[in-house]
Amino acid sequence: MRHIVLTLAVVTAAALAALWAAGALDTVQAWATEGQRQFQTALARALRALHGNAPGALATLWGVAFAYGFLHAVGPGHGKFLLGAFGAGTQVQLRRMAAIGLAASLAQAVTAIALVYGGVAIFSLSRAQIEAVSDAWMAPVSLIAIAALGLWLVWRGARALARIQGAPALAASSSGAAVAGRATAGAGGNHLHDHADHPHARHLHASGDPCTDCGHRHLPDPAAVARIGSLREAALVVGAIALRPCTGALFLLILTWRMGLEWQGVTAALAMGLGTASVTVAVGALAVMARDGALVWSGRIGRLAGLAPMAEVVAGAMVAGVALMLFAGGGFGG
Repeated sequence: MRHIVLTLAVVTAAALAALWAAGALDTVQAWATEGQRQFQTALARALRALHGNAPGALATLWGVAFAYGFLHAVGPGHGKFLLGAFGAGTQVQLRRMAAIGLAASLAQAVTAIALVYGGVAIFSLSRAQIEAVSDAWMAPVSLIAIAALGLWLVWRGARALARIQGAPALAASSSGAAVAGRATAGAGGNHLHDHADHPHARHLHASGDPCTDCGHRHLPDPAAVARIGSLREAALVVGAIALRPCTGALFLLILTWRMGLEWQGVTAALAMGLGTASVTVAVGALAVMARDGALVWSGRIGRLAGLAPMAEVVAGAMVAGVALMLFAGGGFGG
């Protein structure tokens, strides 16, 4: 059953990529953009009803904000592309990828909250000035951070490929050295033994297991090292996306601040982030499953040792290339 699901993920991801490359998804993006305009009007109506203490107005506002976030995520933007490429090109697990997508969307909402309340309450900025700060400064910085992350993925994948290519030669060299060592030991009658002043000279244990003699870990647990790397990567991805707040959240927060509905606006902005997450999590999950499916099929066809790092190099190059193109063209979509 799992293989069927992974195969469907590969087919779906390939079909979506082909449609995107052919421009067939432009209709979906146009529909999402028009839907956002309509929901901005619905947001304004919900806010007026809330200001008038209409029954159920707050729940309506949350629902409209969630729907707006969903449509915002369906439209064009670099956040989904980064999450998809990151999921496809790295060995991140499905649950962690879902957590990254959720955290990135909510972090965008938090950035919008900080920008609005910092700009309005502290610096008395207008809506136009706040949006100018977002477009002129935060969006370019976000794209630069995403491009840097893509280049880092390329560098890491290239290093992994180099290690794979050098592994056969290293293995052959080590094997030869081991044979020579055994021959020398047999010829000279040498033997290995423990010295009292060097208690760790000859005992062996797994790199992550405690030493049986002293109880200490002499090398870090590989799983712990992987967790550290994954958390660092997750923080980089979330931070790069969060630098660019959603314009809809800015619009909503400024209106609620002017109407004296501060906490209602903050909760609605978070609901909007959850709506965005409903798409970003799905994109990240599809990318991870498609990656796992590709690895499964590579094993059936004839395993390619360098498939995983090669995917990381390609994904990183795509992320960096798209981010730099958007930066050069001023395309700072969320």
